[in-house]
Amino acid sequence: MRVCVFDSGIGGLPFLRAIQEEFPFLEINYVADDAGFPYGTKSAEAIRDILFERIRRIRARFDPDILVISCLTAVQVGLKDLQAAHRTMHIIGAVPPIAVAARESQSRRIALLTTALSAEDAFLDNLIARDAPDIEVIRIPAQDLVDYVEQRLPFATLASAQASVEPYIKYVYEEGTDRIVLASSHFVLLEEAIYGLLSEEHIGNVRCLDSRKKVLSELRPLVHGEGRRDAEKQSPGFFLTGDRKPAPSYITWAGRFNLSMPQLL
Repeated sequence: MRVCVFDSGIGGLPFLRAIQEEFPFLEINYVADDAGFPYGTKSAEAIRDILFERIRRIRARFDPDILVISCLTAVQVGLKDLQAAHRTMHIIGAVPPIAVAARESQSRRIALLTTALSAEDAFLDNLIARDAPDIEVIRIPAQDLVDYVEQRLPFATLASAQASVEPYIKYVYEEGTDRIVLASSHFVLLEEAIYGLLSEEHIGNVRCLDSRKKVLSELRPLVHGEGRRDAEKQSPGFFLTGDRKPAPSYITWAGRFNLSMPQLL
């Protein structure tokens, strides 16, 4: 069974690792849309056009049985249309776990760390109304963190990463929230920095949540019994949508996540 993980950049790498650890027998490829990055500053119409072109190329190259879209902006803008257009391929979208955060919150206030476009989209309005109607949800657009993670984080010290998230985490705590939903896939890669900062400030009641568990739960019924769980892990393929030489950051990320060297899609 072939699986492809697609993201606007490298934000989907933690999702790929989670899938590989759960299902080591799967053939997995990762596609980072470096040519379209970033999505969070583009119009919905532009993103929709990009998505249909990228998924067409992915199907032509890999013909995956399952496509995982880890980018929230892509999920918001195009998931339903893509599912309708590609009915013979399972498409799973990473949806922020607002319901889980709402259930866990003791303060009844949760923070939603998002991209610029996602923060204003009606998709989140509907999720909040459905999953957290009695909870105060504070949306925090943090587009600059997406750019930081994509290009600078692989070369940054932990102190640098903590400095990048400090203004947001300070605001989260001052607002009295005790759950941070990492709605953008890129923010999952900042989890260590966030927890390190919380520990330094002796803040023990704040926890981060992301979409990986939900994605795995949707995958399980699709791949159950497809292979041995003690199978040897295969190095996933790493593909970029642009036509230029891979940036040093992508080469570094490939090494960190045991991917093949970046290739052109």
